[in-house]
Order: sequence, then structure tokens, then C-alpha cells
Amino acid sequence: MKSFACIVLFAGCLPWFSVLAGTSTTAAEPTKRLVKDIEGWRVSVDPEMLNAENAEVGNEVLKALANHLQRVKYIVPEARVEELQRLRIWIDWNHKLGNMQYHPSRGWLEKNGHDPNLTQHVHIPRAKQLLSKSQWAKHPYVILHELAHAYHDQIIGFDRPQIMSAFEAAKTAGLYEEVLSFTGRKVKHYALTNHKEYFAESTETYFGVNDFYPFVRAELKEYDPRTYQLMEGIWGKIR
Repeated sequence: MKSFACIVLFAGCLPWFSVLAGTSTTAAEPTKRLVKDIEGWRVSVDPEMLNAENAEVGNEVLKALANHLQRVKYIVPEARVEELQRLRIWIDWNHKLGNMQYHPSRGWLEKNGHDPNLTQHVHIPRAKQLLSKSQWAKHPYVILHELAHAYHDQIIGFDRPQIMSAFEAAKTAGLYEEVLSFTGRKVKHYALTNHKEYFAESTETYFGVNDFYPFVRAELKEYDPRTYQLMEGIWGKIR
């Protein structure tokens, strides 16, 4: 997860019961989440998005998500796309969490009062983020970024030695300490947060456009050839 407005199953919906003075009453069953196939991804959708009041905007949100996922399909090698499509996405209308993120830990979710069914999902907490012009301008590959976290966790493993060693090598070389950002200012690259963000940020650059230098694949190859080779080895060559 980025600190900007940037870690799907069906939520269980059992009725709950309250007992008072020996009398049992059943509350209304919560509305079940909708499950949609969007460009080959299983997406758990908050039904509030598509109710009578919100449906017009909600459908635009789903089109925007499809746009993100189409670009992943069109640029990522086919074998990796098939793996990425095993990773689930969860979208809420207006969740108390703000940032798009990936949830690797059930324990963290439970500790912080969130639905544990979010575990190992890419989470879009606030649907309208996908329609934000500033979000598109700054982070046009934010969904790819979060899918990269899920891929790192579920497909290749967060402890993958090649990623850990390449990240440490980049830090030792002083790379990413002061780079140009999309704002025109020199800043510390978000990739230095940890090896997980390093992998997700590098994936953004390899396939799309990042908001920190190196912005695109050719610049990554010139600035940090070891990371470029890592990306090529994990994701495959772009043809």
C-alpha cells in the first residue's frame, strides 16, 4: 500500500441472534456481497455500489476497474496474467479505510476491527477513488501495484531470496535515496519503504508508469539494471 490515496471472496452472511429475557429474535440478514467477473478477475462488490441511488456512479467505477485490468492483460505476459487472475479483488462503496491496499494478514484485520474475509484480497475501500482524476494522473497503475503485492505474497512468496537481495543491493548502492517525483521535487523513493514496496514499485515501472524516477522501463534499465533483470526474470520479457 502506498501512503497516498495508494495489504474476492464472498462475505459470510449468517443471521445473528439476540436473547433477552428468554426471548429470541432474529435480525435482518445482512445484504450479501455481489461477485462479478471483471476481465477474468473475481471481484467482490459492495451491493451499496449498485443500489438505486448509487448505480450510475457504481457502474462507472466498475468500468474504470475494467480499464485497469485490461491494461494488465494487454501488457503482462499471458502466463503471468493467468496467475494474476487467481488473485481476488474486493471493492467497497465507502469503507473506513482510505487507501487502496493489499491485506496479507488476517490477524491485522481482526486486531483493527475489519472483516477477516478481506484476507489476501486487493482492497479498494472507497469506490469513487477509481474515478478520481488526480488518482489517474498520479497513479495510473495503482491496481497493478496492489496486484503485485498479492502476487508477491501468494504466488512467489514474500521471502523470495532474489527480491530480498536485489532490494538490499539497491539500498547499499544508494539508489532511490533522492529521485525526481512526478511533482518535480527530489524525494526518497517509496520503494525504499521495504522489500514489498520495492517489488510493487518496480513492477509499476517495468510495465507502466511510476510517480517516482525511474518512471518507465527504459529508465529502470539504465538506472538500476539489476532490478530490471529481476523484473524480467519474474514477469518475463515484454515483446
